[in-house]
Amino acid sequence: MGKAANNRADQFTYIKNRIQMLNQVVSTMNPEDIDIDDYNRVLEMIEQLHLKMNRFKKDWGDNN
Repeated sequence: MGKAANNRADQFTYIKNRIQMLNQVVSTMNPEDIDIDDYNRVLEMIEQLHLKMNRFKKDWGDNN
């Protein structure tokens, strides 16, 4: 997704973009047609987002 996010504004923009991408992926899925691979793909995206947010949280300082 491009260059590294080094400040809070860039990091937040990165998170917003990832959430929008996740929403686009999920929105295009037909609930009646999804299979375990689709489910796992969405789960992996969520887990990667969670990891990135925790990394950014450490950058910001846990008490901020």
